[in-house]
Amino acid sequence: SRACYNYCHGRGLVERAVTHVVLKAVSGGFLAQDPANTSILHVSWMFRMNGVSSVVPVADWVYRLTFDICNRVPKSPGTPSSLWRIIVYNIHRVISWFVSSASSEKAEADWENPEVVGRCKRAGHVPLYSFRDVPTALKFWSEGGGWSSRSKLPNVLLLNGKWDFHLAAAPQDAPVDFFHSNFDTSLWDEIDVPSNWECQGYDRPIYTNMFYPFPLDPPRALRRGVWSSSNNSTASSQGGDLSLIGGWKWDPEIKNPNELENPTGCYRRAFDLPEGWTENGRRVFISFGGVDSAFYCWVNGQRVGYSQDSRLPAEFDITEVLVPGKNFVAAQVMRWSDGSYLEDQDHWWLSGIHRDVILYLKEAVFISDYMVKTSLPEKRGGPARVDVDIRVQEAVTSEVALPTDVIVEALIFDADGTQIACVTSRPEDLLWSDPAEVYGQPFDKDQPQFNRKALLSLSVPAARLWSAEVPYLYTLVVRTMTPTATGNTSSRRFVPASDVEACRIGIRSVSISEKKLWVNGVPVIIQGVNRHDHCPKNGKAVSEESMLQDVLLMKKYNFNAVRTSHYPNHPRFYDLCDEYGLYVCDEANLETHGFHAGMHPTPFLANIPQWRQAYISRMARMIQRDRNHASIIMWSLGNEAGCGSGQRAMAEWARENDPTRPLHYESGGSRSSCTDIICPMYARVYTCEKMANEDPNDHRPVILCEYSHAMGNSNGSLDKYWRCFRENSAVQGGFIWDWVDQGLEATAPSGKTFWAYGGDFGDKPNDAQFCINGIVFPDRTPHPAMEELKFLMRPVTFQVTNLLKEEANCTRVKTDSELVNLETWISSNPRIVVRNWLNFTSLDHLKTTWLILADSGARLEEGVLDLSSIPQDAEVELPWKAFLPDLVFLAKKVSTLRTAAQTSPLHNWFLEFRTTVKETTRWCDAGHEVAHTQITLPVPVNGFPSPSMLSIPKSLSVHSDMVRVFTLGDDLLQVQCADGVHMAFHLSGPKIGTIVNMGSRGKLILEGGPSPCFWRAPTDNDRGGEAISYCARWRNAGINQLQTVQDSFPTVTQTAGPDGSLRIAVTLTMTPCGSNRKGVAGISVTLTHDIQTNGIVDLNMVATASKSLPPIPRVGLRMRCSSELQAVDWFGRGPHECYSDRKASATFGHHSSNAVDMHVPYIVPGENGGRADVSWLALRRREVIPEQPLTIKGNKLRASARTDRGTVAPAPGLLVSIPAGKVAQVSVQQHSLEDLESSSHEYQLEESRSRGDGTVHVHVDHLHMGVGGDDSWTPNVHPEYLIPTGSKWQLSLKLAALVHDDDAFEMHRHLQ
Repeated sequence: SRACYNYCHGRGLVERAVTHVVLKAVSGGFLAQDPANTSILHVSWMFRMNGVSSVVPVADWVYRLTFDICNRVPKSPGTPSSLWRIIVYNIHRVISWFVSSASSEKAEADWENPEVVGRCKRAGHVPLYSFRDVPTALKFWSEGGGWSSRSKLPNVLLLNGKWDFHLAAAPQDAPVDFFHSNFDTSLWDEIDVPSNWECQGYDRPIYTNMFYPFPLDPPRALRRGVWSSSNNSTASSQGGDLSLIGGWKWDPEIKNPNELENPTGCYRRAFDLPEGWTENGRRVFISFGGVDSAFYCWVNGQRVGYSQDSRLPAEFDITEVLVPGKNFVAAQVMRWSDGSYLEDQDHWWLSGIHRDVILYLKEAVFISDYMVKTSLPEKRGGPARVDVDIRVQEAVTSEVALPTDVIVEALIFDADGTQIACVTSRPEDLLWSDPAEVYGQPFDKDQPQFNRKALLSLSVPAARLWSAEVPYLYTLVVRTMTPTATGNTSSRRFVPASDVEACRIGIRSVSISEKKLWVNGVPVIIQGVNRHDHCPKNGKAVSEESMLQDVLLMKKYNFNAVRTSHYPNHPRFYDLCDEYGLYVCDEANLETHGFHAGMHPTPFLANIPQWRQAYISRMARMIQRDRNHASIIMWSLGNEAGCGSGQRAMAEWARENDPTRPLHYESGGSRSSCTDIICPMYARVYTCEKMANEDPNDHRPVILCEYSHAMGNSNGSLDKYWRCFRENSAVQGGFIWDWVDQGLEATAPSGKTFWAYGGDFGDKPNDAQFCINGIVFPDRTPHPAMEELKFLMRPVTFQVTNLLKEEANCTRVKTDSELVNLETWISSNPRIVVRNWLNFTSLDHLKTTWLILADSGARLEEGVLDLSSIPQDAEVELPWKAFLPDLVFLAKKVSTLRTAAQTSPLHNWFLEFRTTVKETTRWCDAGHEVAHTQITLPVPVNGFPSPSMLSIPKSLSVHSDMVRVFTLGDDLLQVQCADGVHMAFHLSGPKIGTIVNMGSRGKLILEGGPSPCFWRAPTDNDRGGEAISYCARWRNAGINQLQTVQDSFPTVTQTAGPDGSLRIAVTLTMTPCGSNRKGVAGISVTLTHDIQTNGIVDLNMVATASKSLPPIPRVGLRMRCSSELQAVDWFGRGPHECYSDRKASATFGHHSSNAVDMHVPYIVPGENGGRADVSWLALRRREVIPEQPLTIKGNKLRASARTDRGTVAPAPGLLVSIPAGKVAQVSVQQHSLEDLESSSHEYQLEESRSRGDGTVHVHVDHLHMGVGGDDSWTPNVHPEYLIPTGSKWQLSLKLAALVHDDDAFEMHRHLQ
């Protein structure tokens, strides 16, 4: 049976069998709902939102049926009639093994017993600071409550720092009695605490998305044997496409001497106990903030406890084992435990003590916990009610046989430190209470103690509410006091010192009704992101500085919410969310994705009674720790763990113990009783709208728990989601997946540091780069997609009315031909529509400026728009004529200026609004831009007047009578034009009809091309989808290996007379490499070069692809420019990277950069750095030194018009000019398409470039496919951003050498 189990599990047969049944059960119904979604992967993924209530029972039925069949297989099957049962047995034996392991075998070790999640571990509670007195508490919180400041409190001892460390192969291999005080650790290493030992050079990190990194044998988790993969999938093209079902196999018979069965970290350190800490009945507790995955703790050789749950604190009372002076603490940490089965999140498997270790002192009668509940004022500005439930604990000892008389007091202080409320209890107000319940600690003996509680209510006058926009915080202080004793002096007892606790609180409410999530009675849109605790150097050991950096970036990019995916984050993070203003979805540390069917989790463990307490413990202890945070507006039961009795028990506990917050849980499907919010994962916009409207009796809102998978160059079509969020009130936003690329620092063979992903450490199994899906790099540098998100989530938007010929078309992207002419528009009395999307604040803290910008780059007119009176959540209309200039007059005026050639619009002009913060805030400096909007304005009916003074660029003023032509053998044609412009053409070979090189004044500017290009270096999204991915289909069609088949010899004709131009034309077919031309689908191309006597090259490409080819990635031209042409100027969208489906945030304008900075260093290289809708592109031999922007005041021109003007160099550059009415997608960078495709890491790109010729690689595309991003495992670029084959494409451009002080825009104007 073990051999059958090994065989079946190693080949993934169980998962495939269950998946087959599930998909057969659900695909028909789903396809009937939406015939357009024929991708089986999409069907598989979407059943979680569509019909999941019937799918989950099907999966459970398959598991149960299989177990039943397996139990009926004969012990010695050998007859032919038993063959079918043998096959079923071989396929499904693993499932029966699951059940028998979980139900019939009792594991002796705590870390292999799901019923034990702790021993002697204190019940969950809010963070306790043990302040010495009220002033200390107020000072601590007034200074921000920094985690580093906590260690300086007099009643706290921080045990972070260097610990002695030894890594054993397994728990049984740990040094005997290493936890004793006299054990010699002189030969041990030292390790930093907090840290993950894999990031300190011990063992190795392992990254998996959903597969467990150990053979499934619950509750045991051991890495015995060897892992291998039948699909050697990596990020590079040499390794294959990205795969989520990589075919990992496990062979337990092969022994791997380098693989540790269950790495076990042995930690030790000494500490000096402060004097007096154990006197007068005081209690001392040790708190481990986070240990992965299970551990025992000893103090002075005495075991004080055991704990699981790697993302929540474990606290033990160590009072009785302490001694004066030097003490020793030891911990034995197991990397794998039964708890690991509940922690199968999509992130790195890292181990060790990764959060702070502290000792703290409490008085004999102490506050063990307190809970805060706030109620809103009945009317705005009225008093608010704050209820505080305080728990008081006192140990029963030989000196304390009766409870001490005690009273408790609660005080509230405002943000200025002024006391505004105070309530003191009477001794009789303290009622007896049951001990706080612990879960999964069945063998603990209750420590004798007195437990009492008091409920105090306070009234806060003129209450100010907390929200993400206005995160106003009060400080709550609670303390114990002992009344003055009376009676006989001899009967008096010494009065214990006061125990003081404090935290910051916010007054706010959260509710669900009418298909909306309400905060303080106002519906809010969740502008959220999922966040892992991650540091590229230290793994899960994140610093306070890193957490603050995350919060500040989120605020600056207009996020208002964060989901702590998929576990409770470091407790300090919630303090920062309270302070700076972020709504939080706090998620329990629970995921069992490895028990999946069709990549989707089943509730297998959740339905096993022995695991029930572990489930409840993870939910209860999270709520007990975090419930006083105003920022937390919902609790999440975890992620991708199915929905069974375990989840229902968690939901029941949460609703009973905290009815003030809604519950969030995706894995149960949209209609699960375990969630108060419909929270689908990667649902398309149409699915969200359907879910929001299909059941009128369901009053839950739709909020996506994950959407727009940010893997590499991604996040396409985000604007569609945000149009839905802001137009459909029942779809209230969501959380982007995810915040940070989870790359870990590693060292390449060359010695260069790079960011590693799955497999880079030799970790098996692994899911390669699937952990690289953030919107910021590991060092928190934003991806370009962050600009798109910031734009779409901007707090104020602007529209101009009457612009379109048909207002009914206002929901789609406009073309210039759809705009009315200027004269008609002005006569319609247009209005500016301003929308304040803020829920709780007006616009009086923001400043909005406006600007009329010409496509020449000139700032024609500008001013300030006073919007301070616009209240929250309001829309107002402002008449254009009252606030902005007369555009008819302005268009005529600019054409008459002396500098009109530089300033007058050529084809377009734009209105820009930019909104900035007036004054410095906690999270940004004054002047920080929170919103911008650019609107294309109507043009005059006859176009813009031609400038009255139009000079001719110097490079166009020199002419010769004829273009001189020379042949250089049979293969090359040399062409000589005016002013030293020269070029050569290929007359044969694979590059026939294209330019060999082009130069001017003795300097090369082109070193190859332009030549046709229909391929791009695949992005992660291109690879996603297994055999039906875009990349797989492109490669199957040979689009990545097109070769030129010559249809005709180039024709060379020259015009007689004064024009003297030269035409070189060639027709060719590009077919897959290695194929015969006949009968093979290909792309037909005609290239025509018209060379003028002044050196201008007018290039025209006409291409037609066979209908049998799949949609292709690009239609364009590629060229190699001189390595000296590093400075880049262009007019088009920018300044950041943008593509056809991700360009809403990129404004039209004159932008400058360089070939280095235009490259976006995605961790897995691929297509990047594109700029959309470009009219002209210039490359020069100097860095741009822009002067001040041009501004027109009256009839005077002030400063320089464009960023392409600056220090002039005599060496020539190159201009690429696109014809009027057309635009192109362009990219300029130092890396070739081939290097981008073949490299799996950024450092390999740099190594390839150092071996190359150093040329600058330029792409000019007529069409370029979108990047997609609805997810990264199905081909999901929206149809309008695909490039279907079967039609004719035409790309025209002009190439011109830029010499002397030629102005690129003036040159472009003359070439139109």
